[in-house]
Amino acid sequence: MPIKEEEEFNELVKNNHASIYRICRAYLYDVSHANDLYQEILLQVWKSLHGFKGKAKVSTWVYRVAVNTAISYNLKNKKHDHQSLPDQMQLPYQDSMPDKIEQEIQLDRLRYCISQLETGNRLIISLVLENKSYKDIAEITGTSINLVGVKINRIKARLLKLMQETK
Repeated sequence: MPIKEEEEFNELVKNNHASIYRICRAYLYDVSHANDLYQEILLQVWKSLHGFKGKAKVSTWVYRVAVNTAISYNLKNKKHDHQSLPDQMQLPYQDSMPDKIEQEIQLDRLRYCISQLETGNRLIISLVLENKSYKDIAEITGTSINLVGVKINRIKARLLKLMQETK
């Protein structure tokens, strides 16, 4: 394995680690399976690295590889419960303990509600929570920018309804 390729791969993993892991968690709730999926995604990124043409941003390309690998992984492993809880969501910092407890309760409710969404919608909302642009989300999911906007609005409405139902 050429050293330059290994260095590029290591840099790519370093820069995209958190995003790849969030995709794993968006597709799989069980952390042990998410870790297996993470390893599978890294393998697929490594195998596909030579085919990257530079037509999209590297991060967008990595997302596509990760999403496609996650979909394939799910098809091979239908027995898993495919619920997710996003890892990196945070609410603004609060000073008092009761406020912190209430924040955690709200965050847990939101995570639960997100886990109730369909897999594709969980992916889209996780990308929104990462502040990805509609264009990036469209490239990652293989849809149009307009469809992304429509889906995001529907997902937000569904989350609002779920949040109200879980009070």
